[in-house]
Amino acid sequence: MAMQSDDWSGFANRKSGRADYRRYLWLQQPPVHRVVVAQLAVSAVLALVLLPQGITFALSALLGGLCCSLPNAYFVWRAFRYRGARSAKLIVSSFYRGEAGKLVLTTAGFILVFTLVKPLEPLALFGSFIAVQAVSWFAPLLVAHRKPG
Repeated sequence: MAMQSDDWSGFANRKSGRADYRRYLWLQQPPVHRVVVAQLAVSAVLALVLLPQGITFALSALLGGLCCSLPNAYFVWRAFRYRGARSAKLIVSSFYRGEAGKLVLTTAGFILVFTLVKPLEPLALFGSFIAVQAVSWFAPLLVAHRKPG
């Protein structure tokens, strides 16, 4: 059976052979890097806010923020490498490895800070760590897709 001219109408209107990317936005990788960028920004702001208290407070706050945000950056890099249903096993595996690596990096970060940095202000260090970790509570707002239009 021969094709009628109606069957080709959609084909002629396409700019290229690829589908419209807006129809498949939900398949794209979520912009979770925004959470890490926000965590790094909060780390820097806390260090600047505590700078009048002294360089020890500012450095401790910066290091506490980095002990949280750098392992989270590793987790994001590791966990969101794969997409699609065919990669389900790889996705699960990369999440577990990413979380394990995050815990190891966080522990190593605190060990390095406590052994190498003297003097240190523990209240600023842990306070900054907790504040930067709290940025994750706002992750749905930072990762939300914006509709083009």
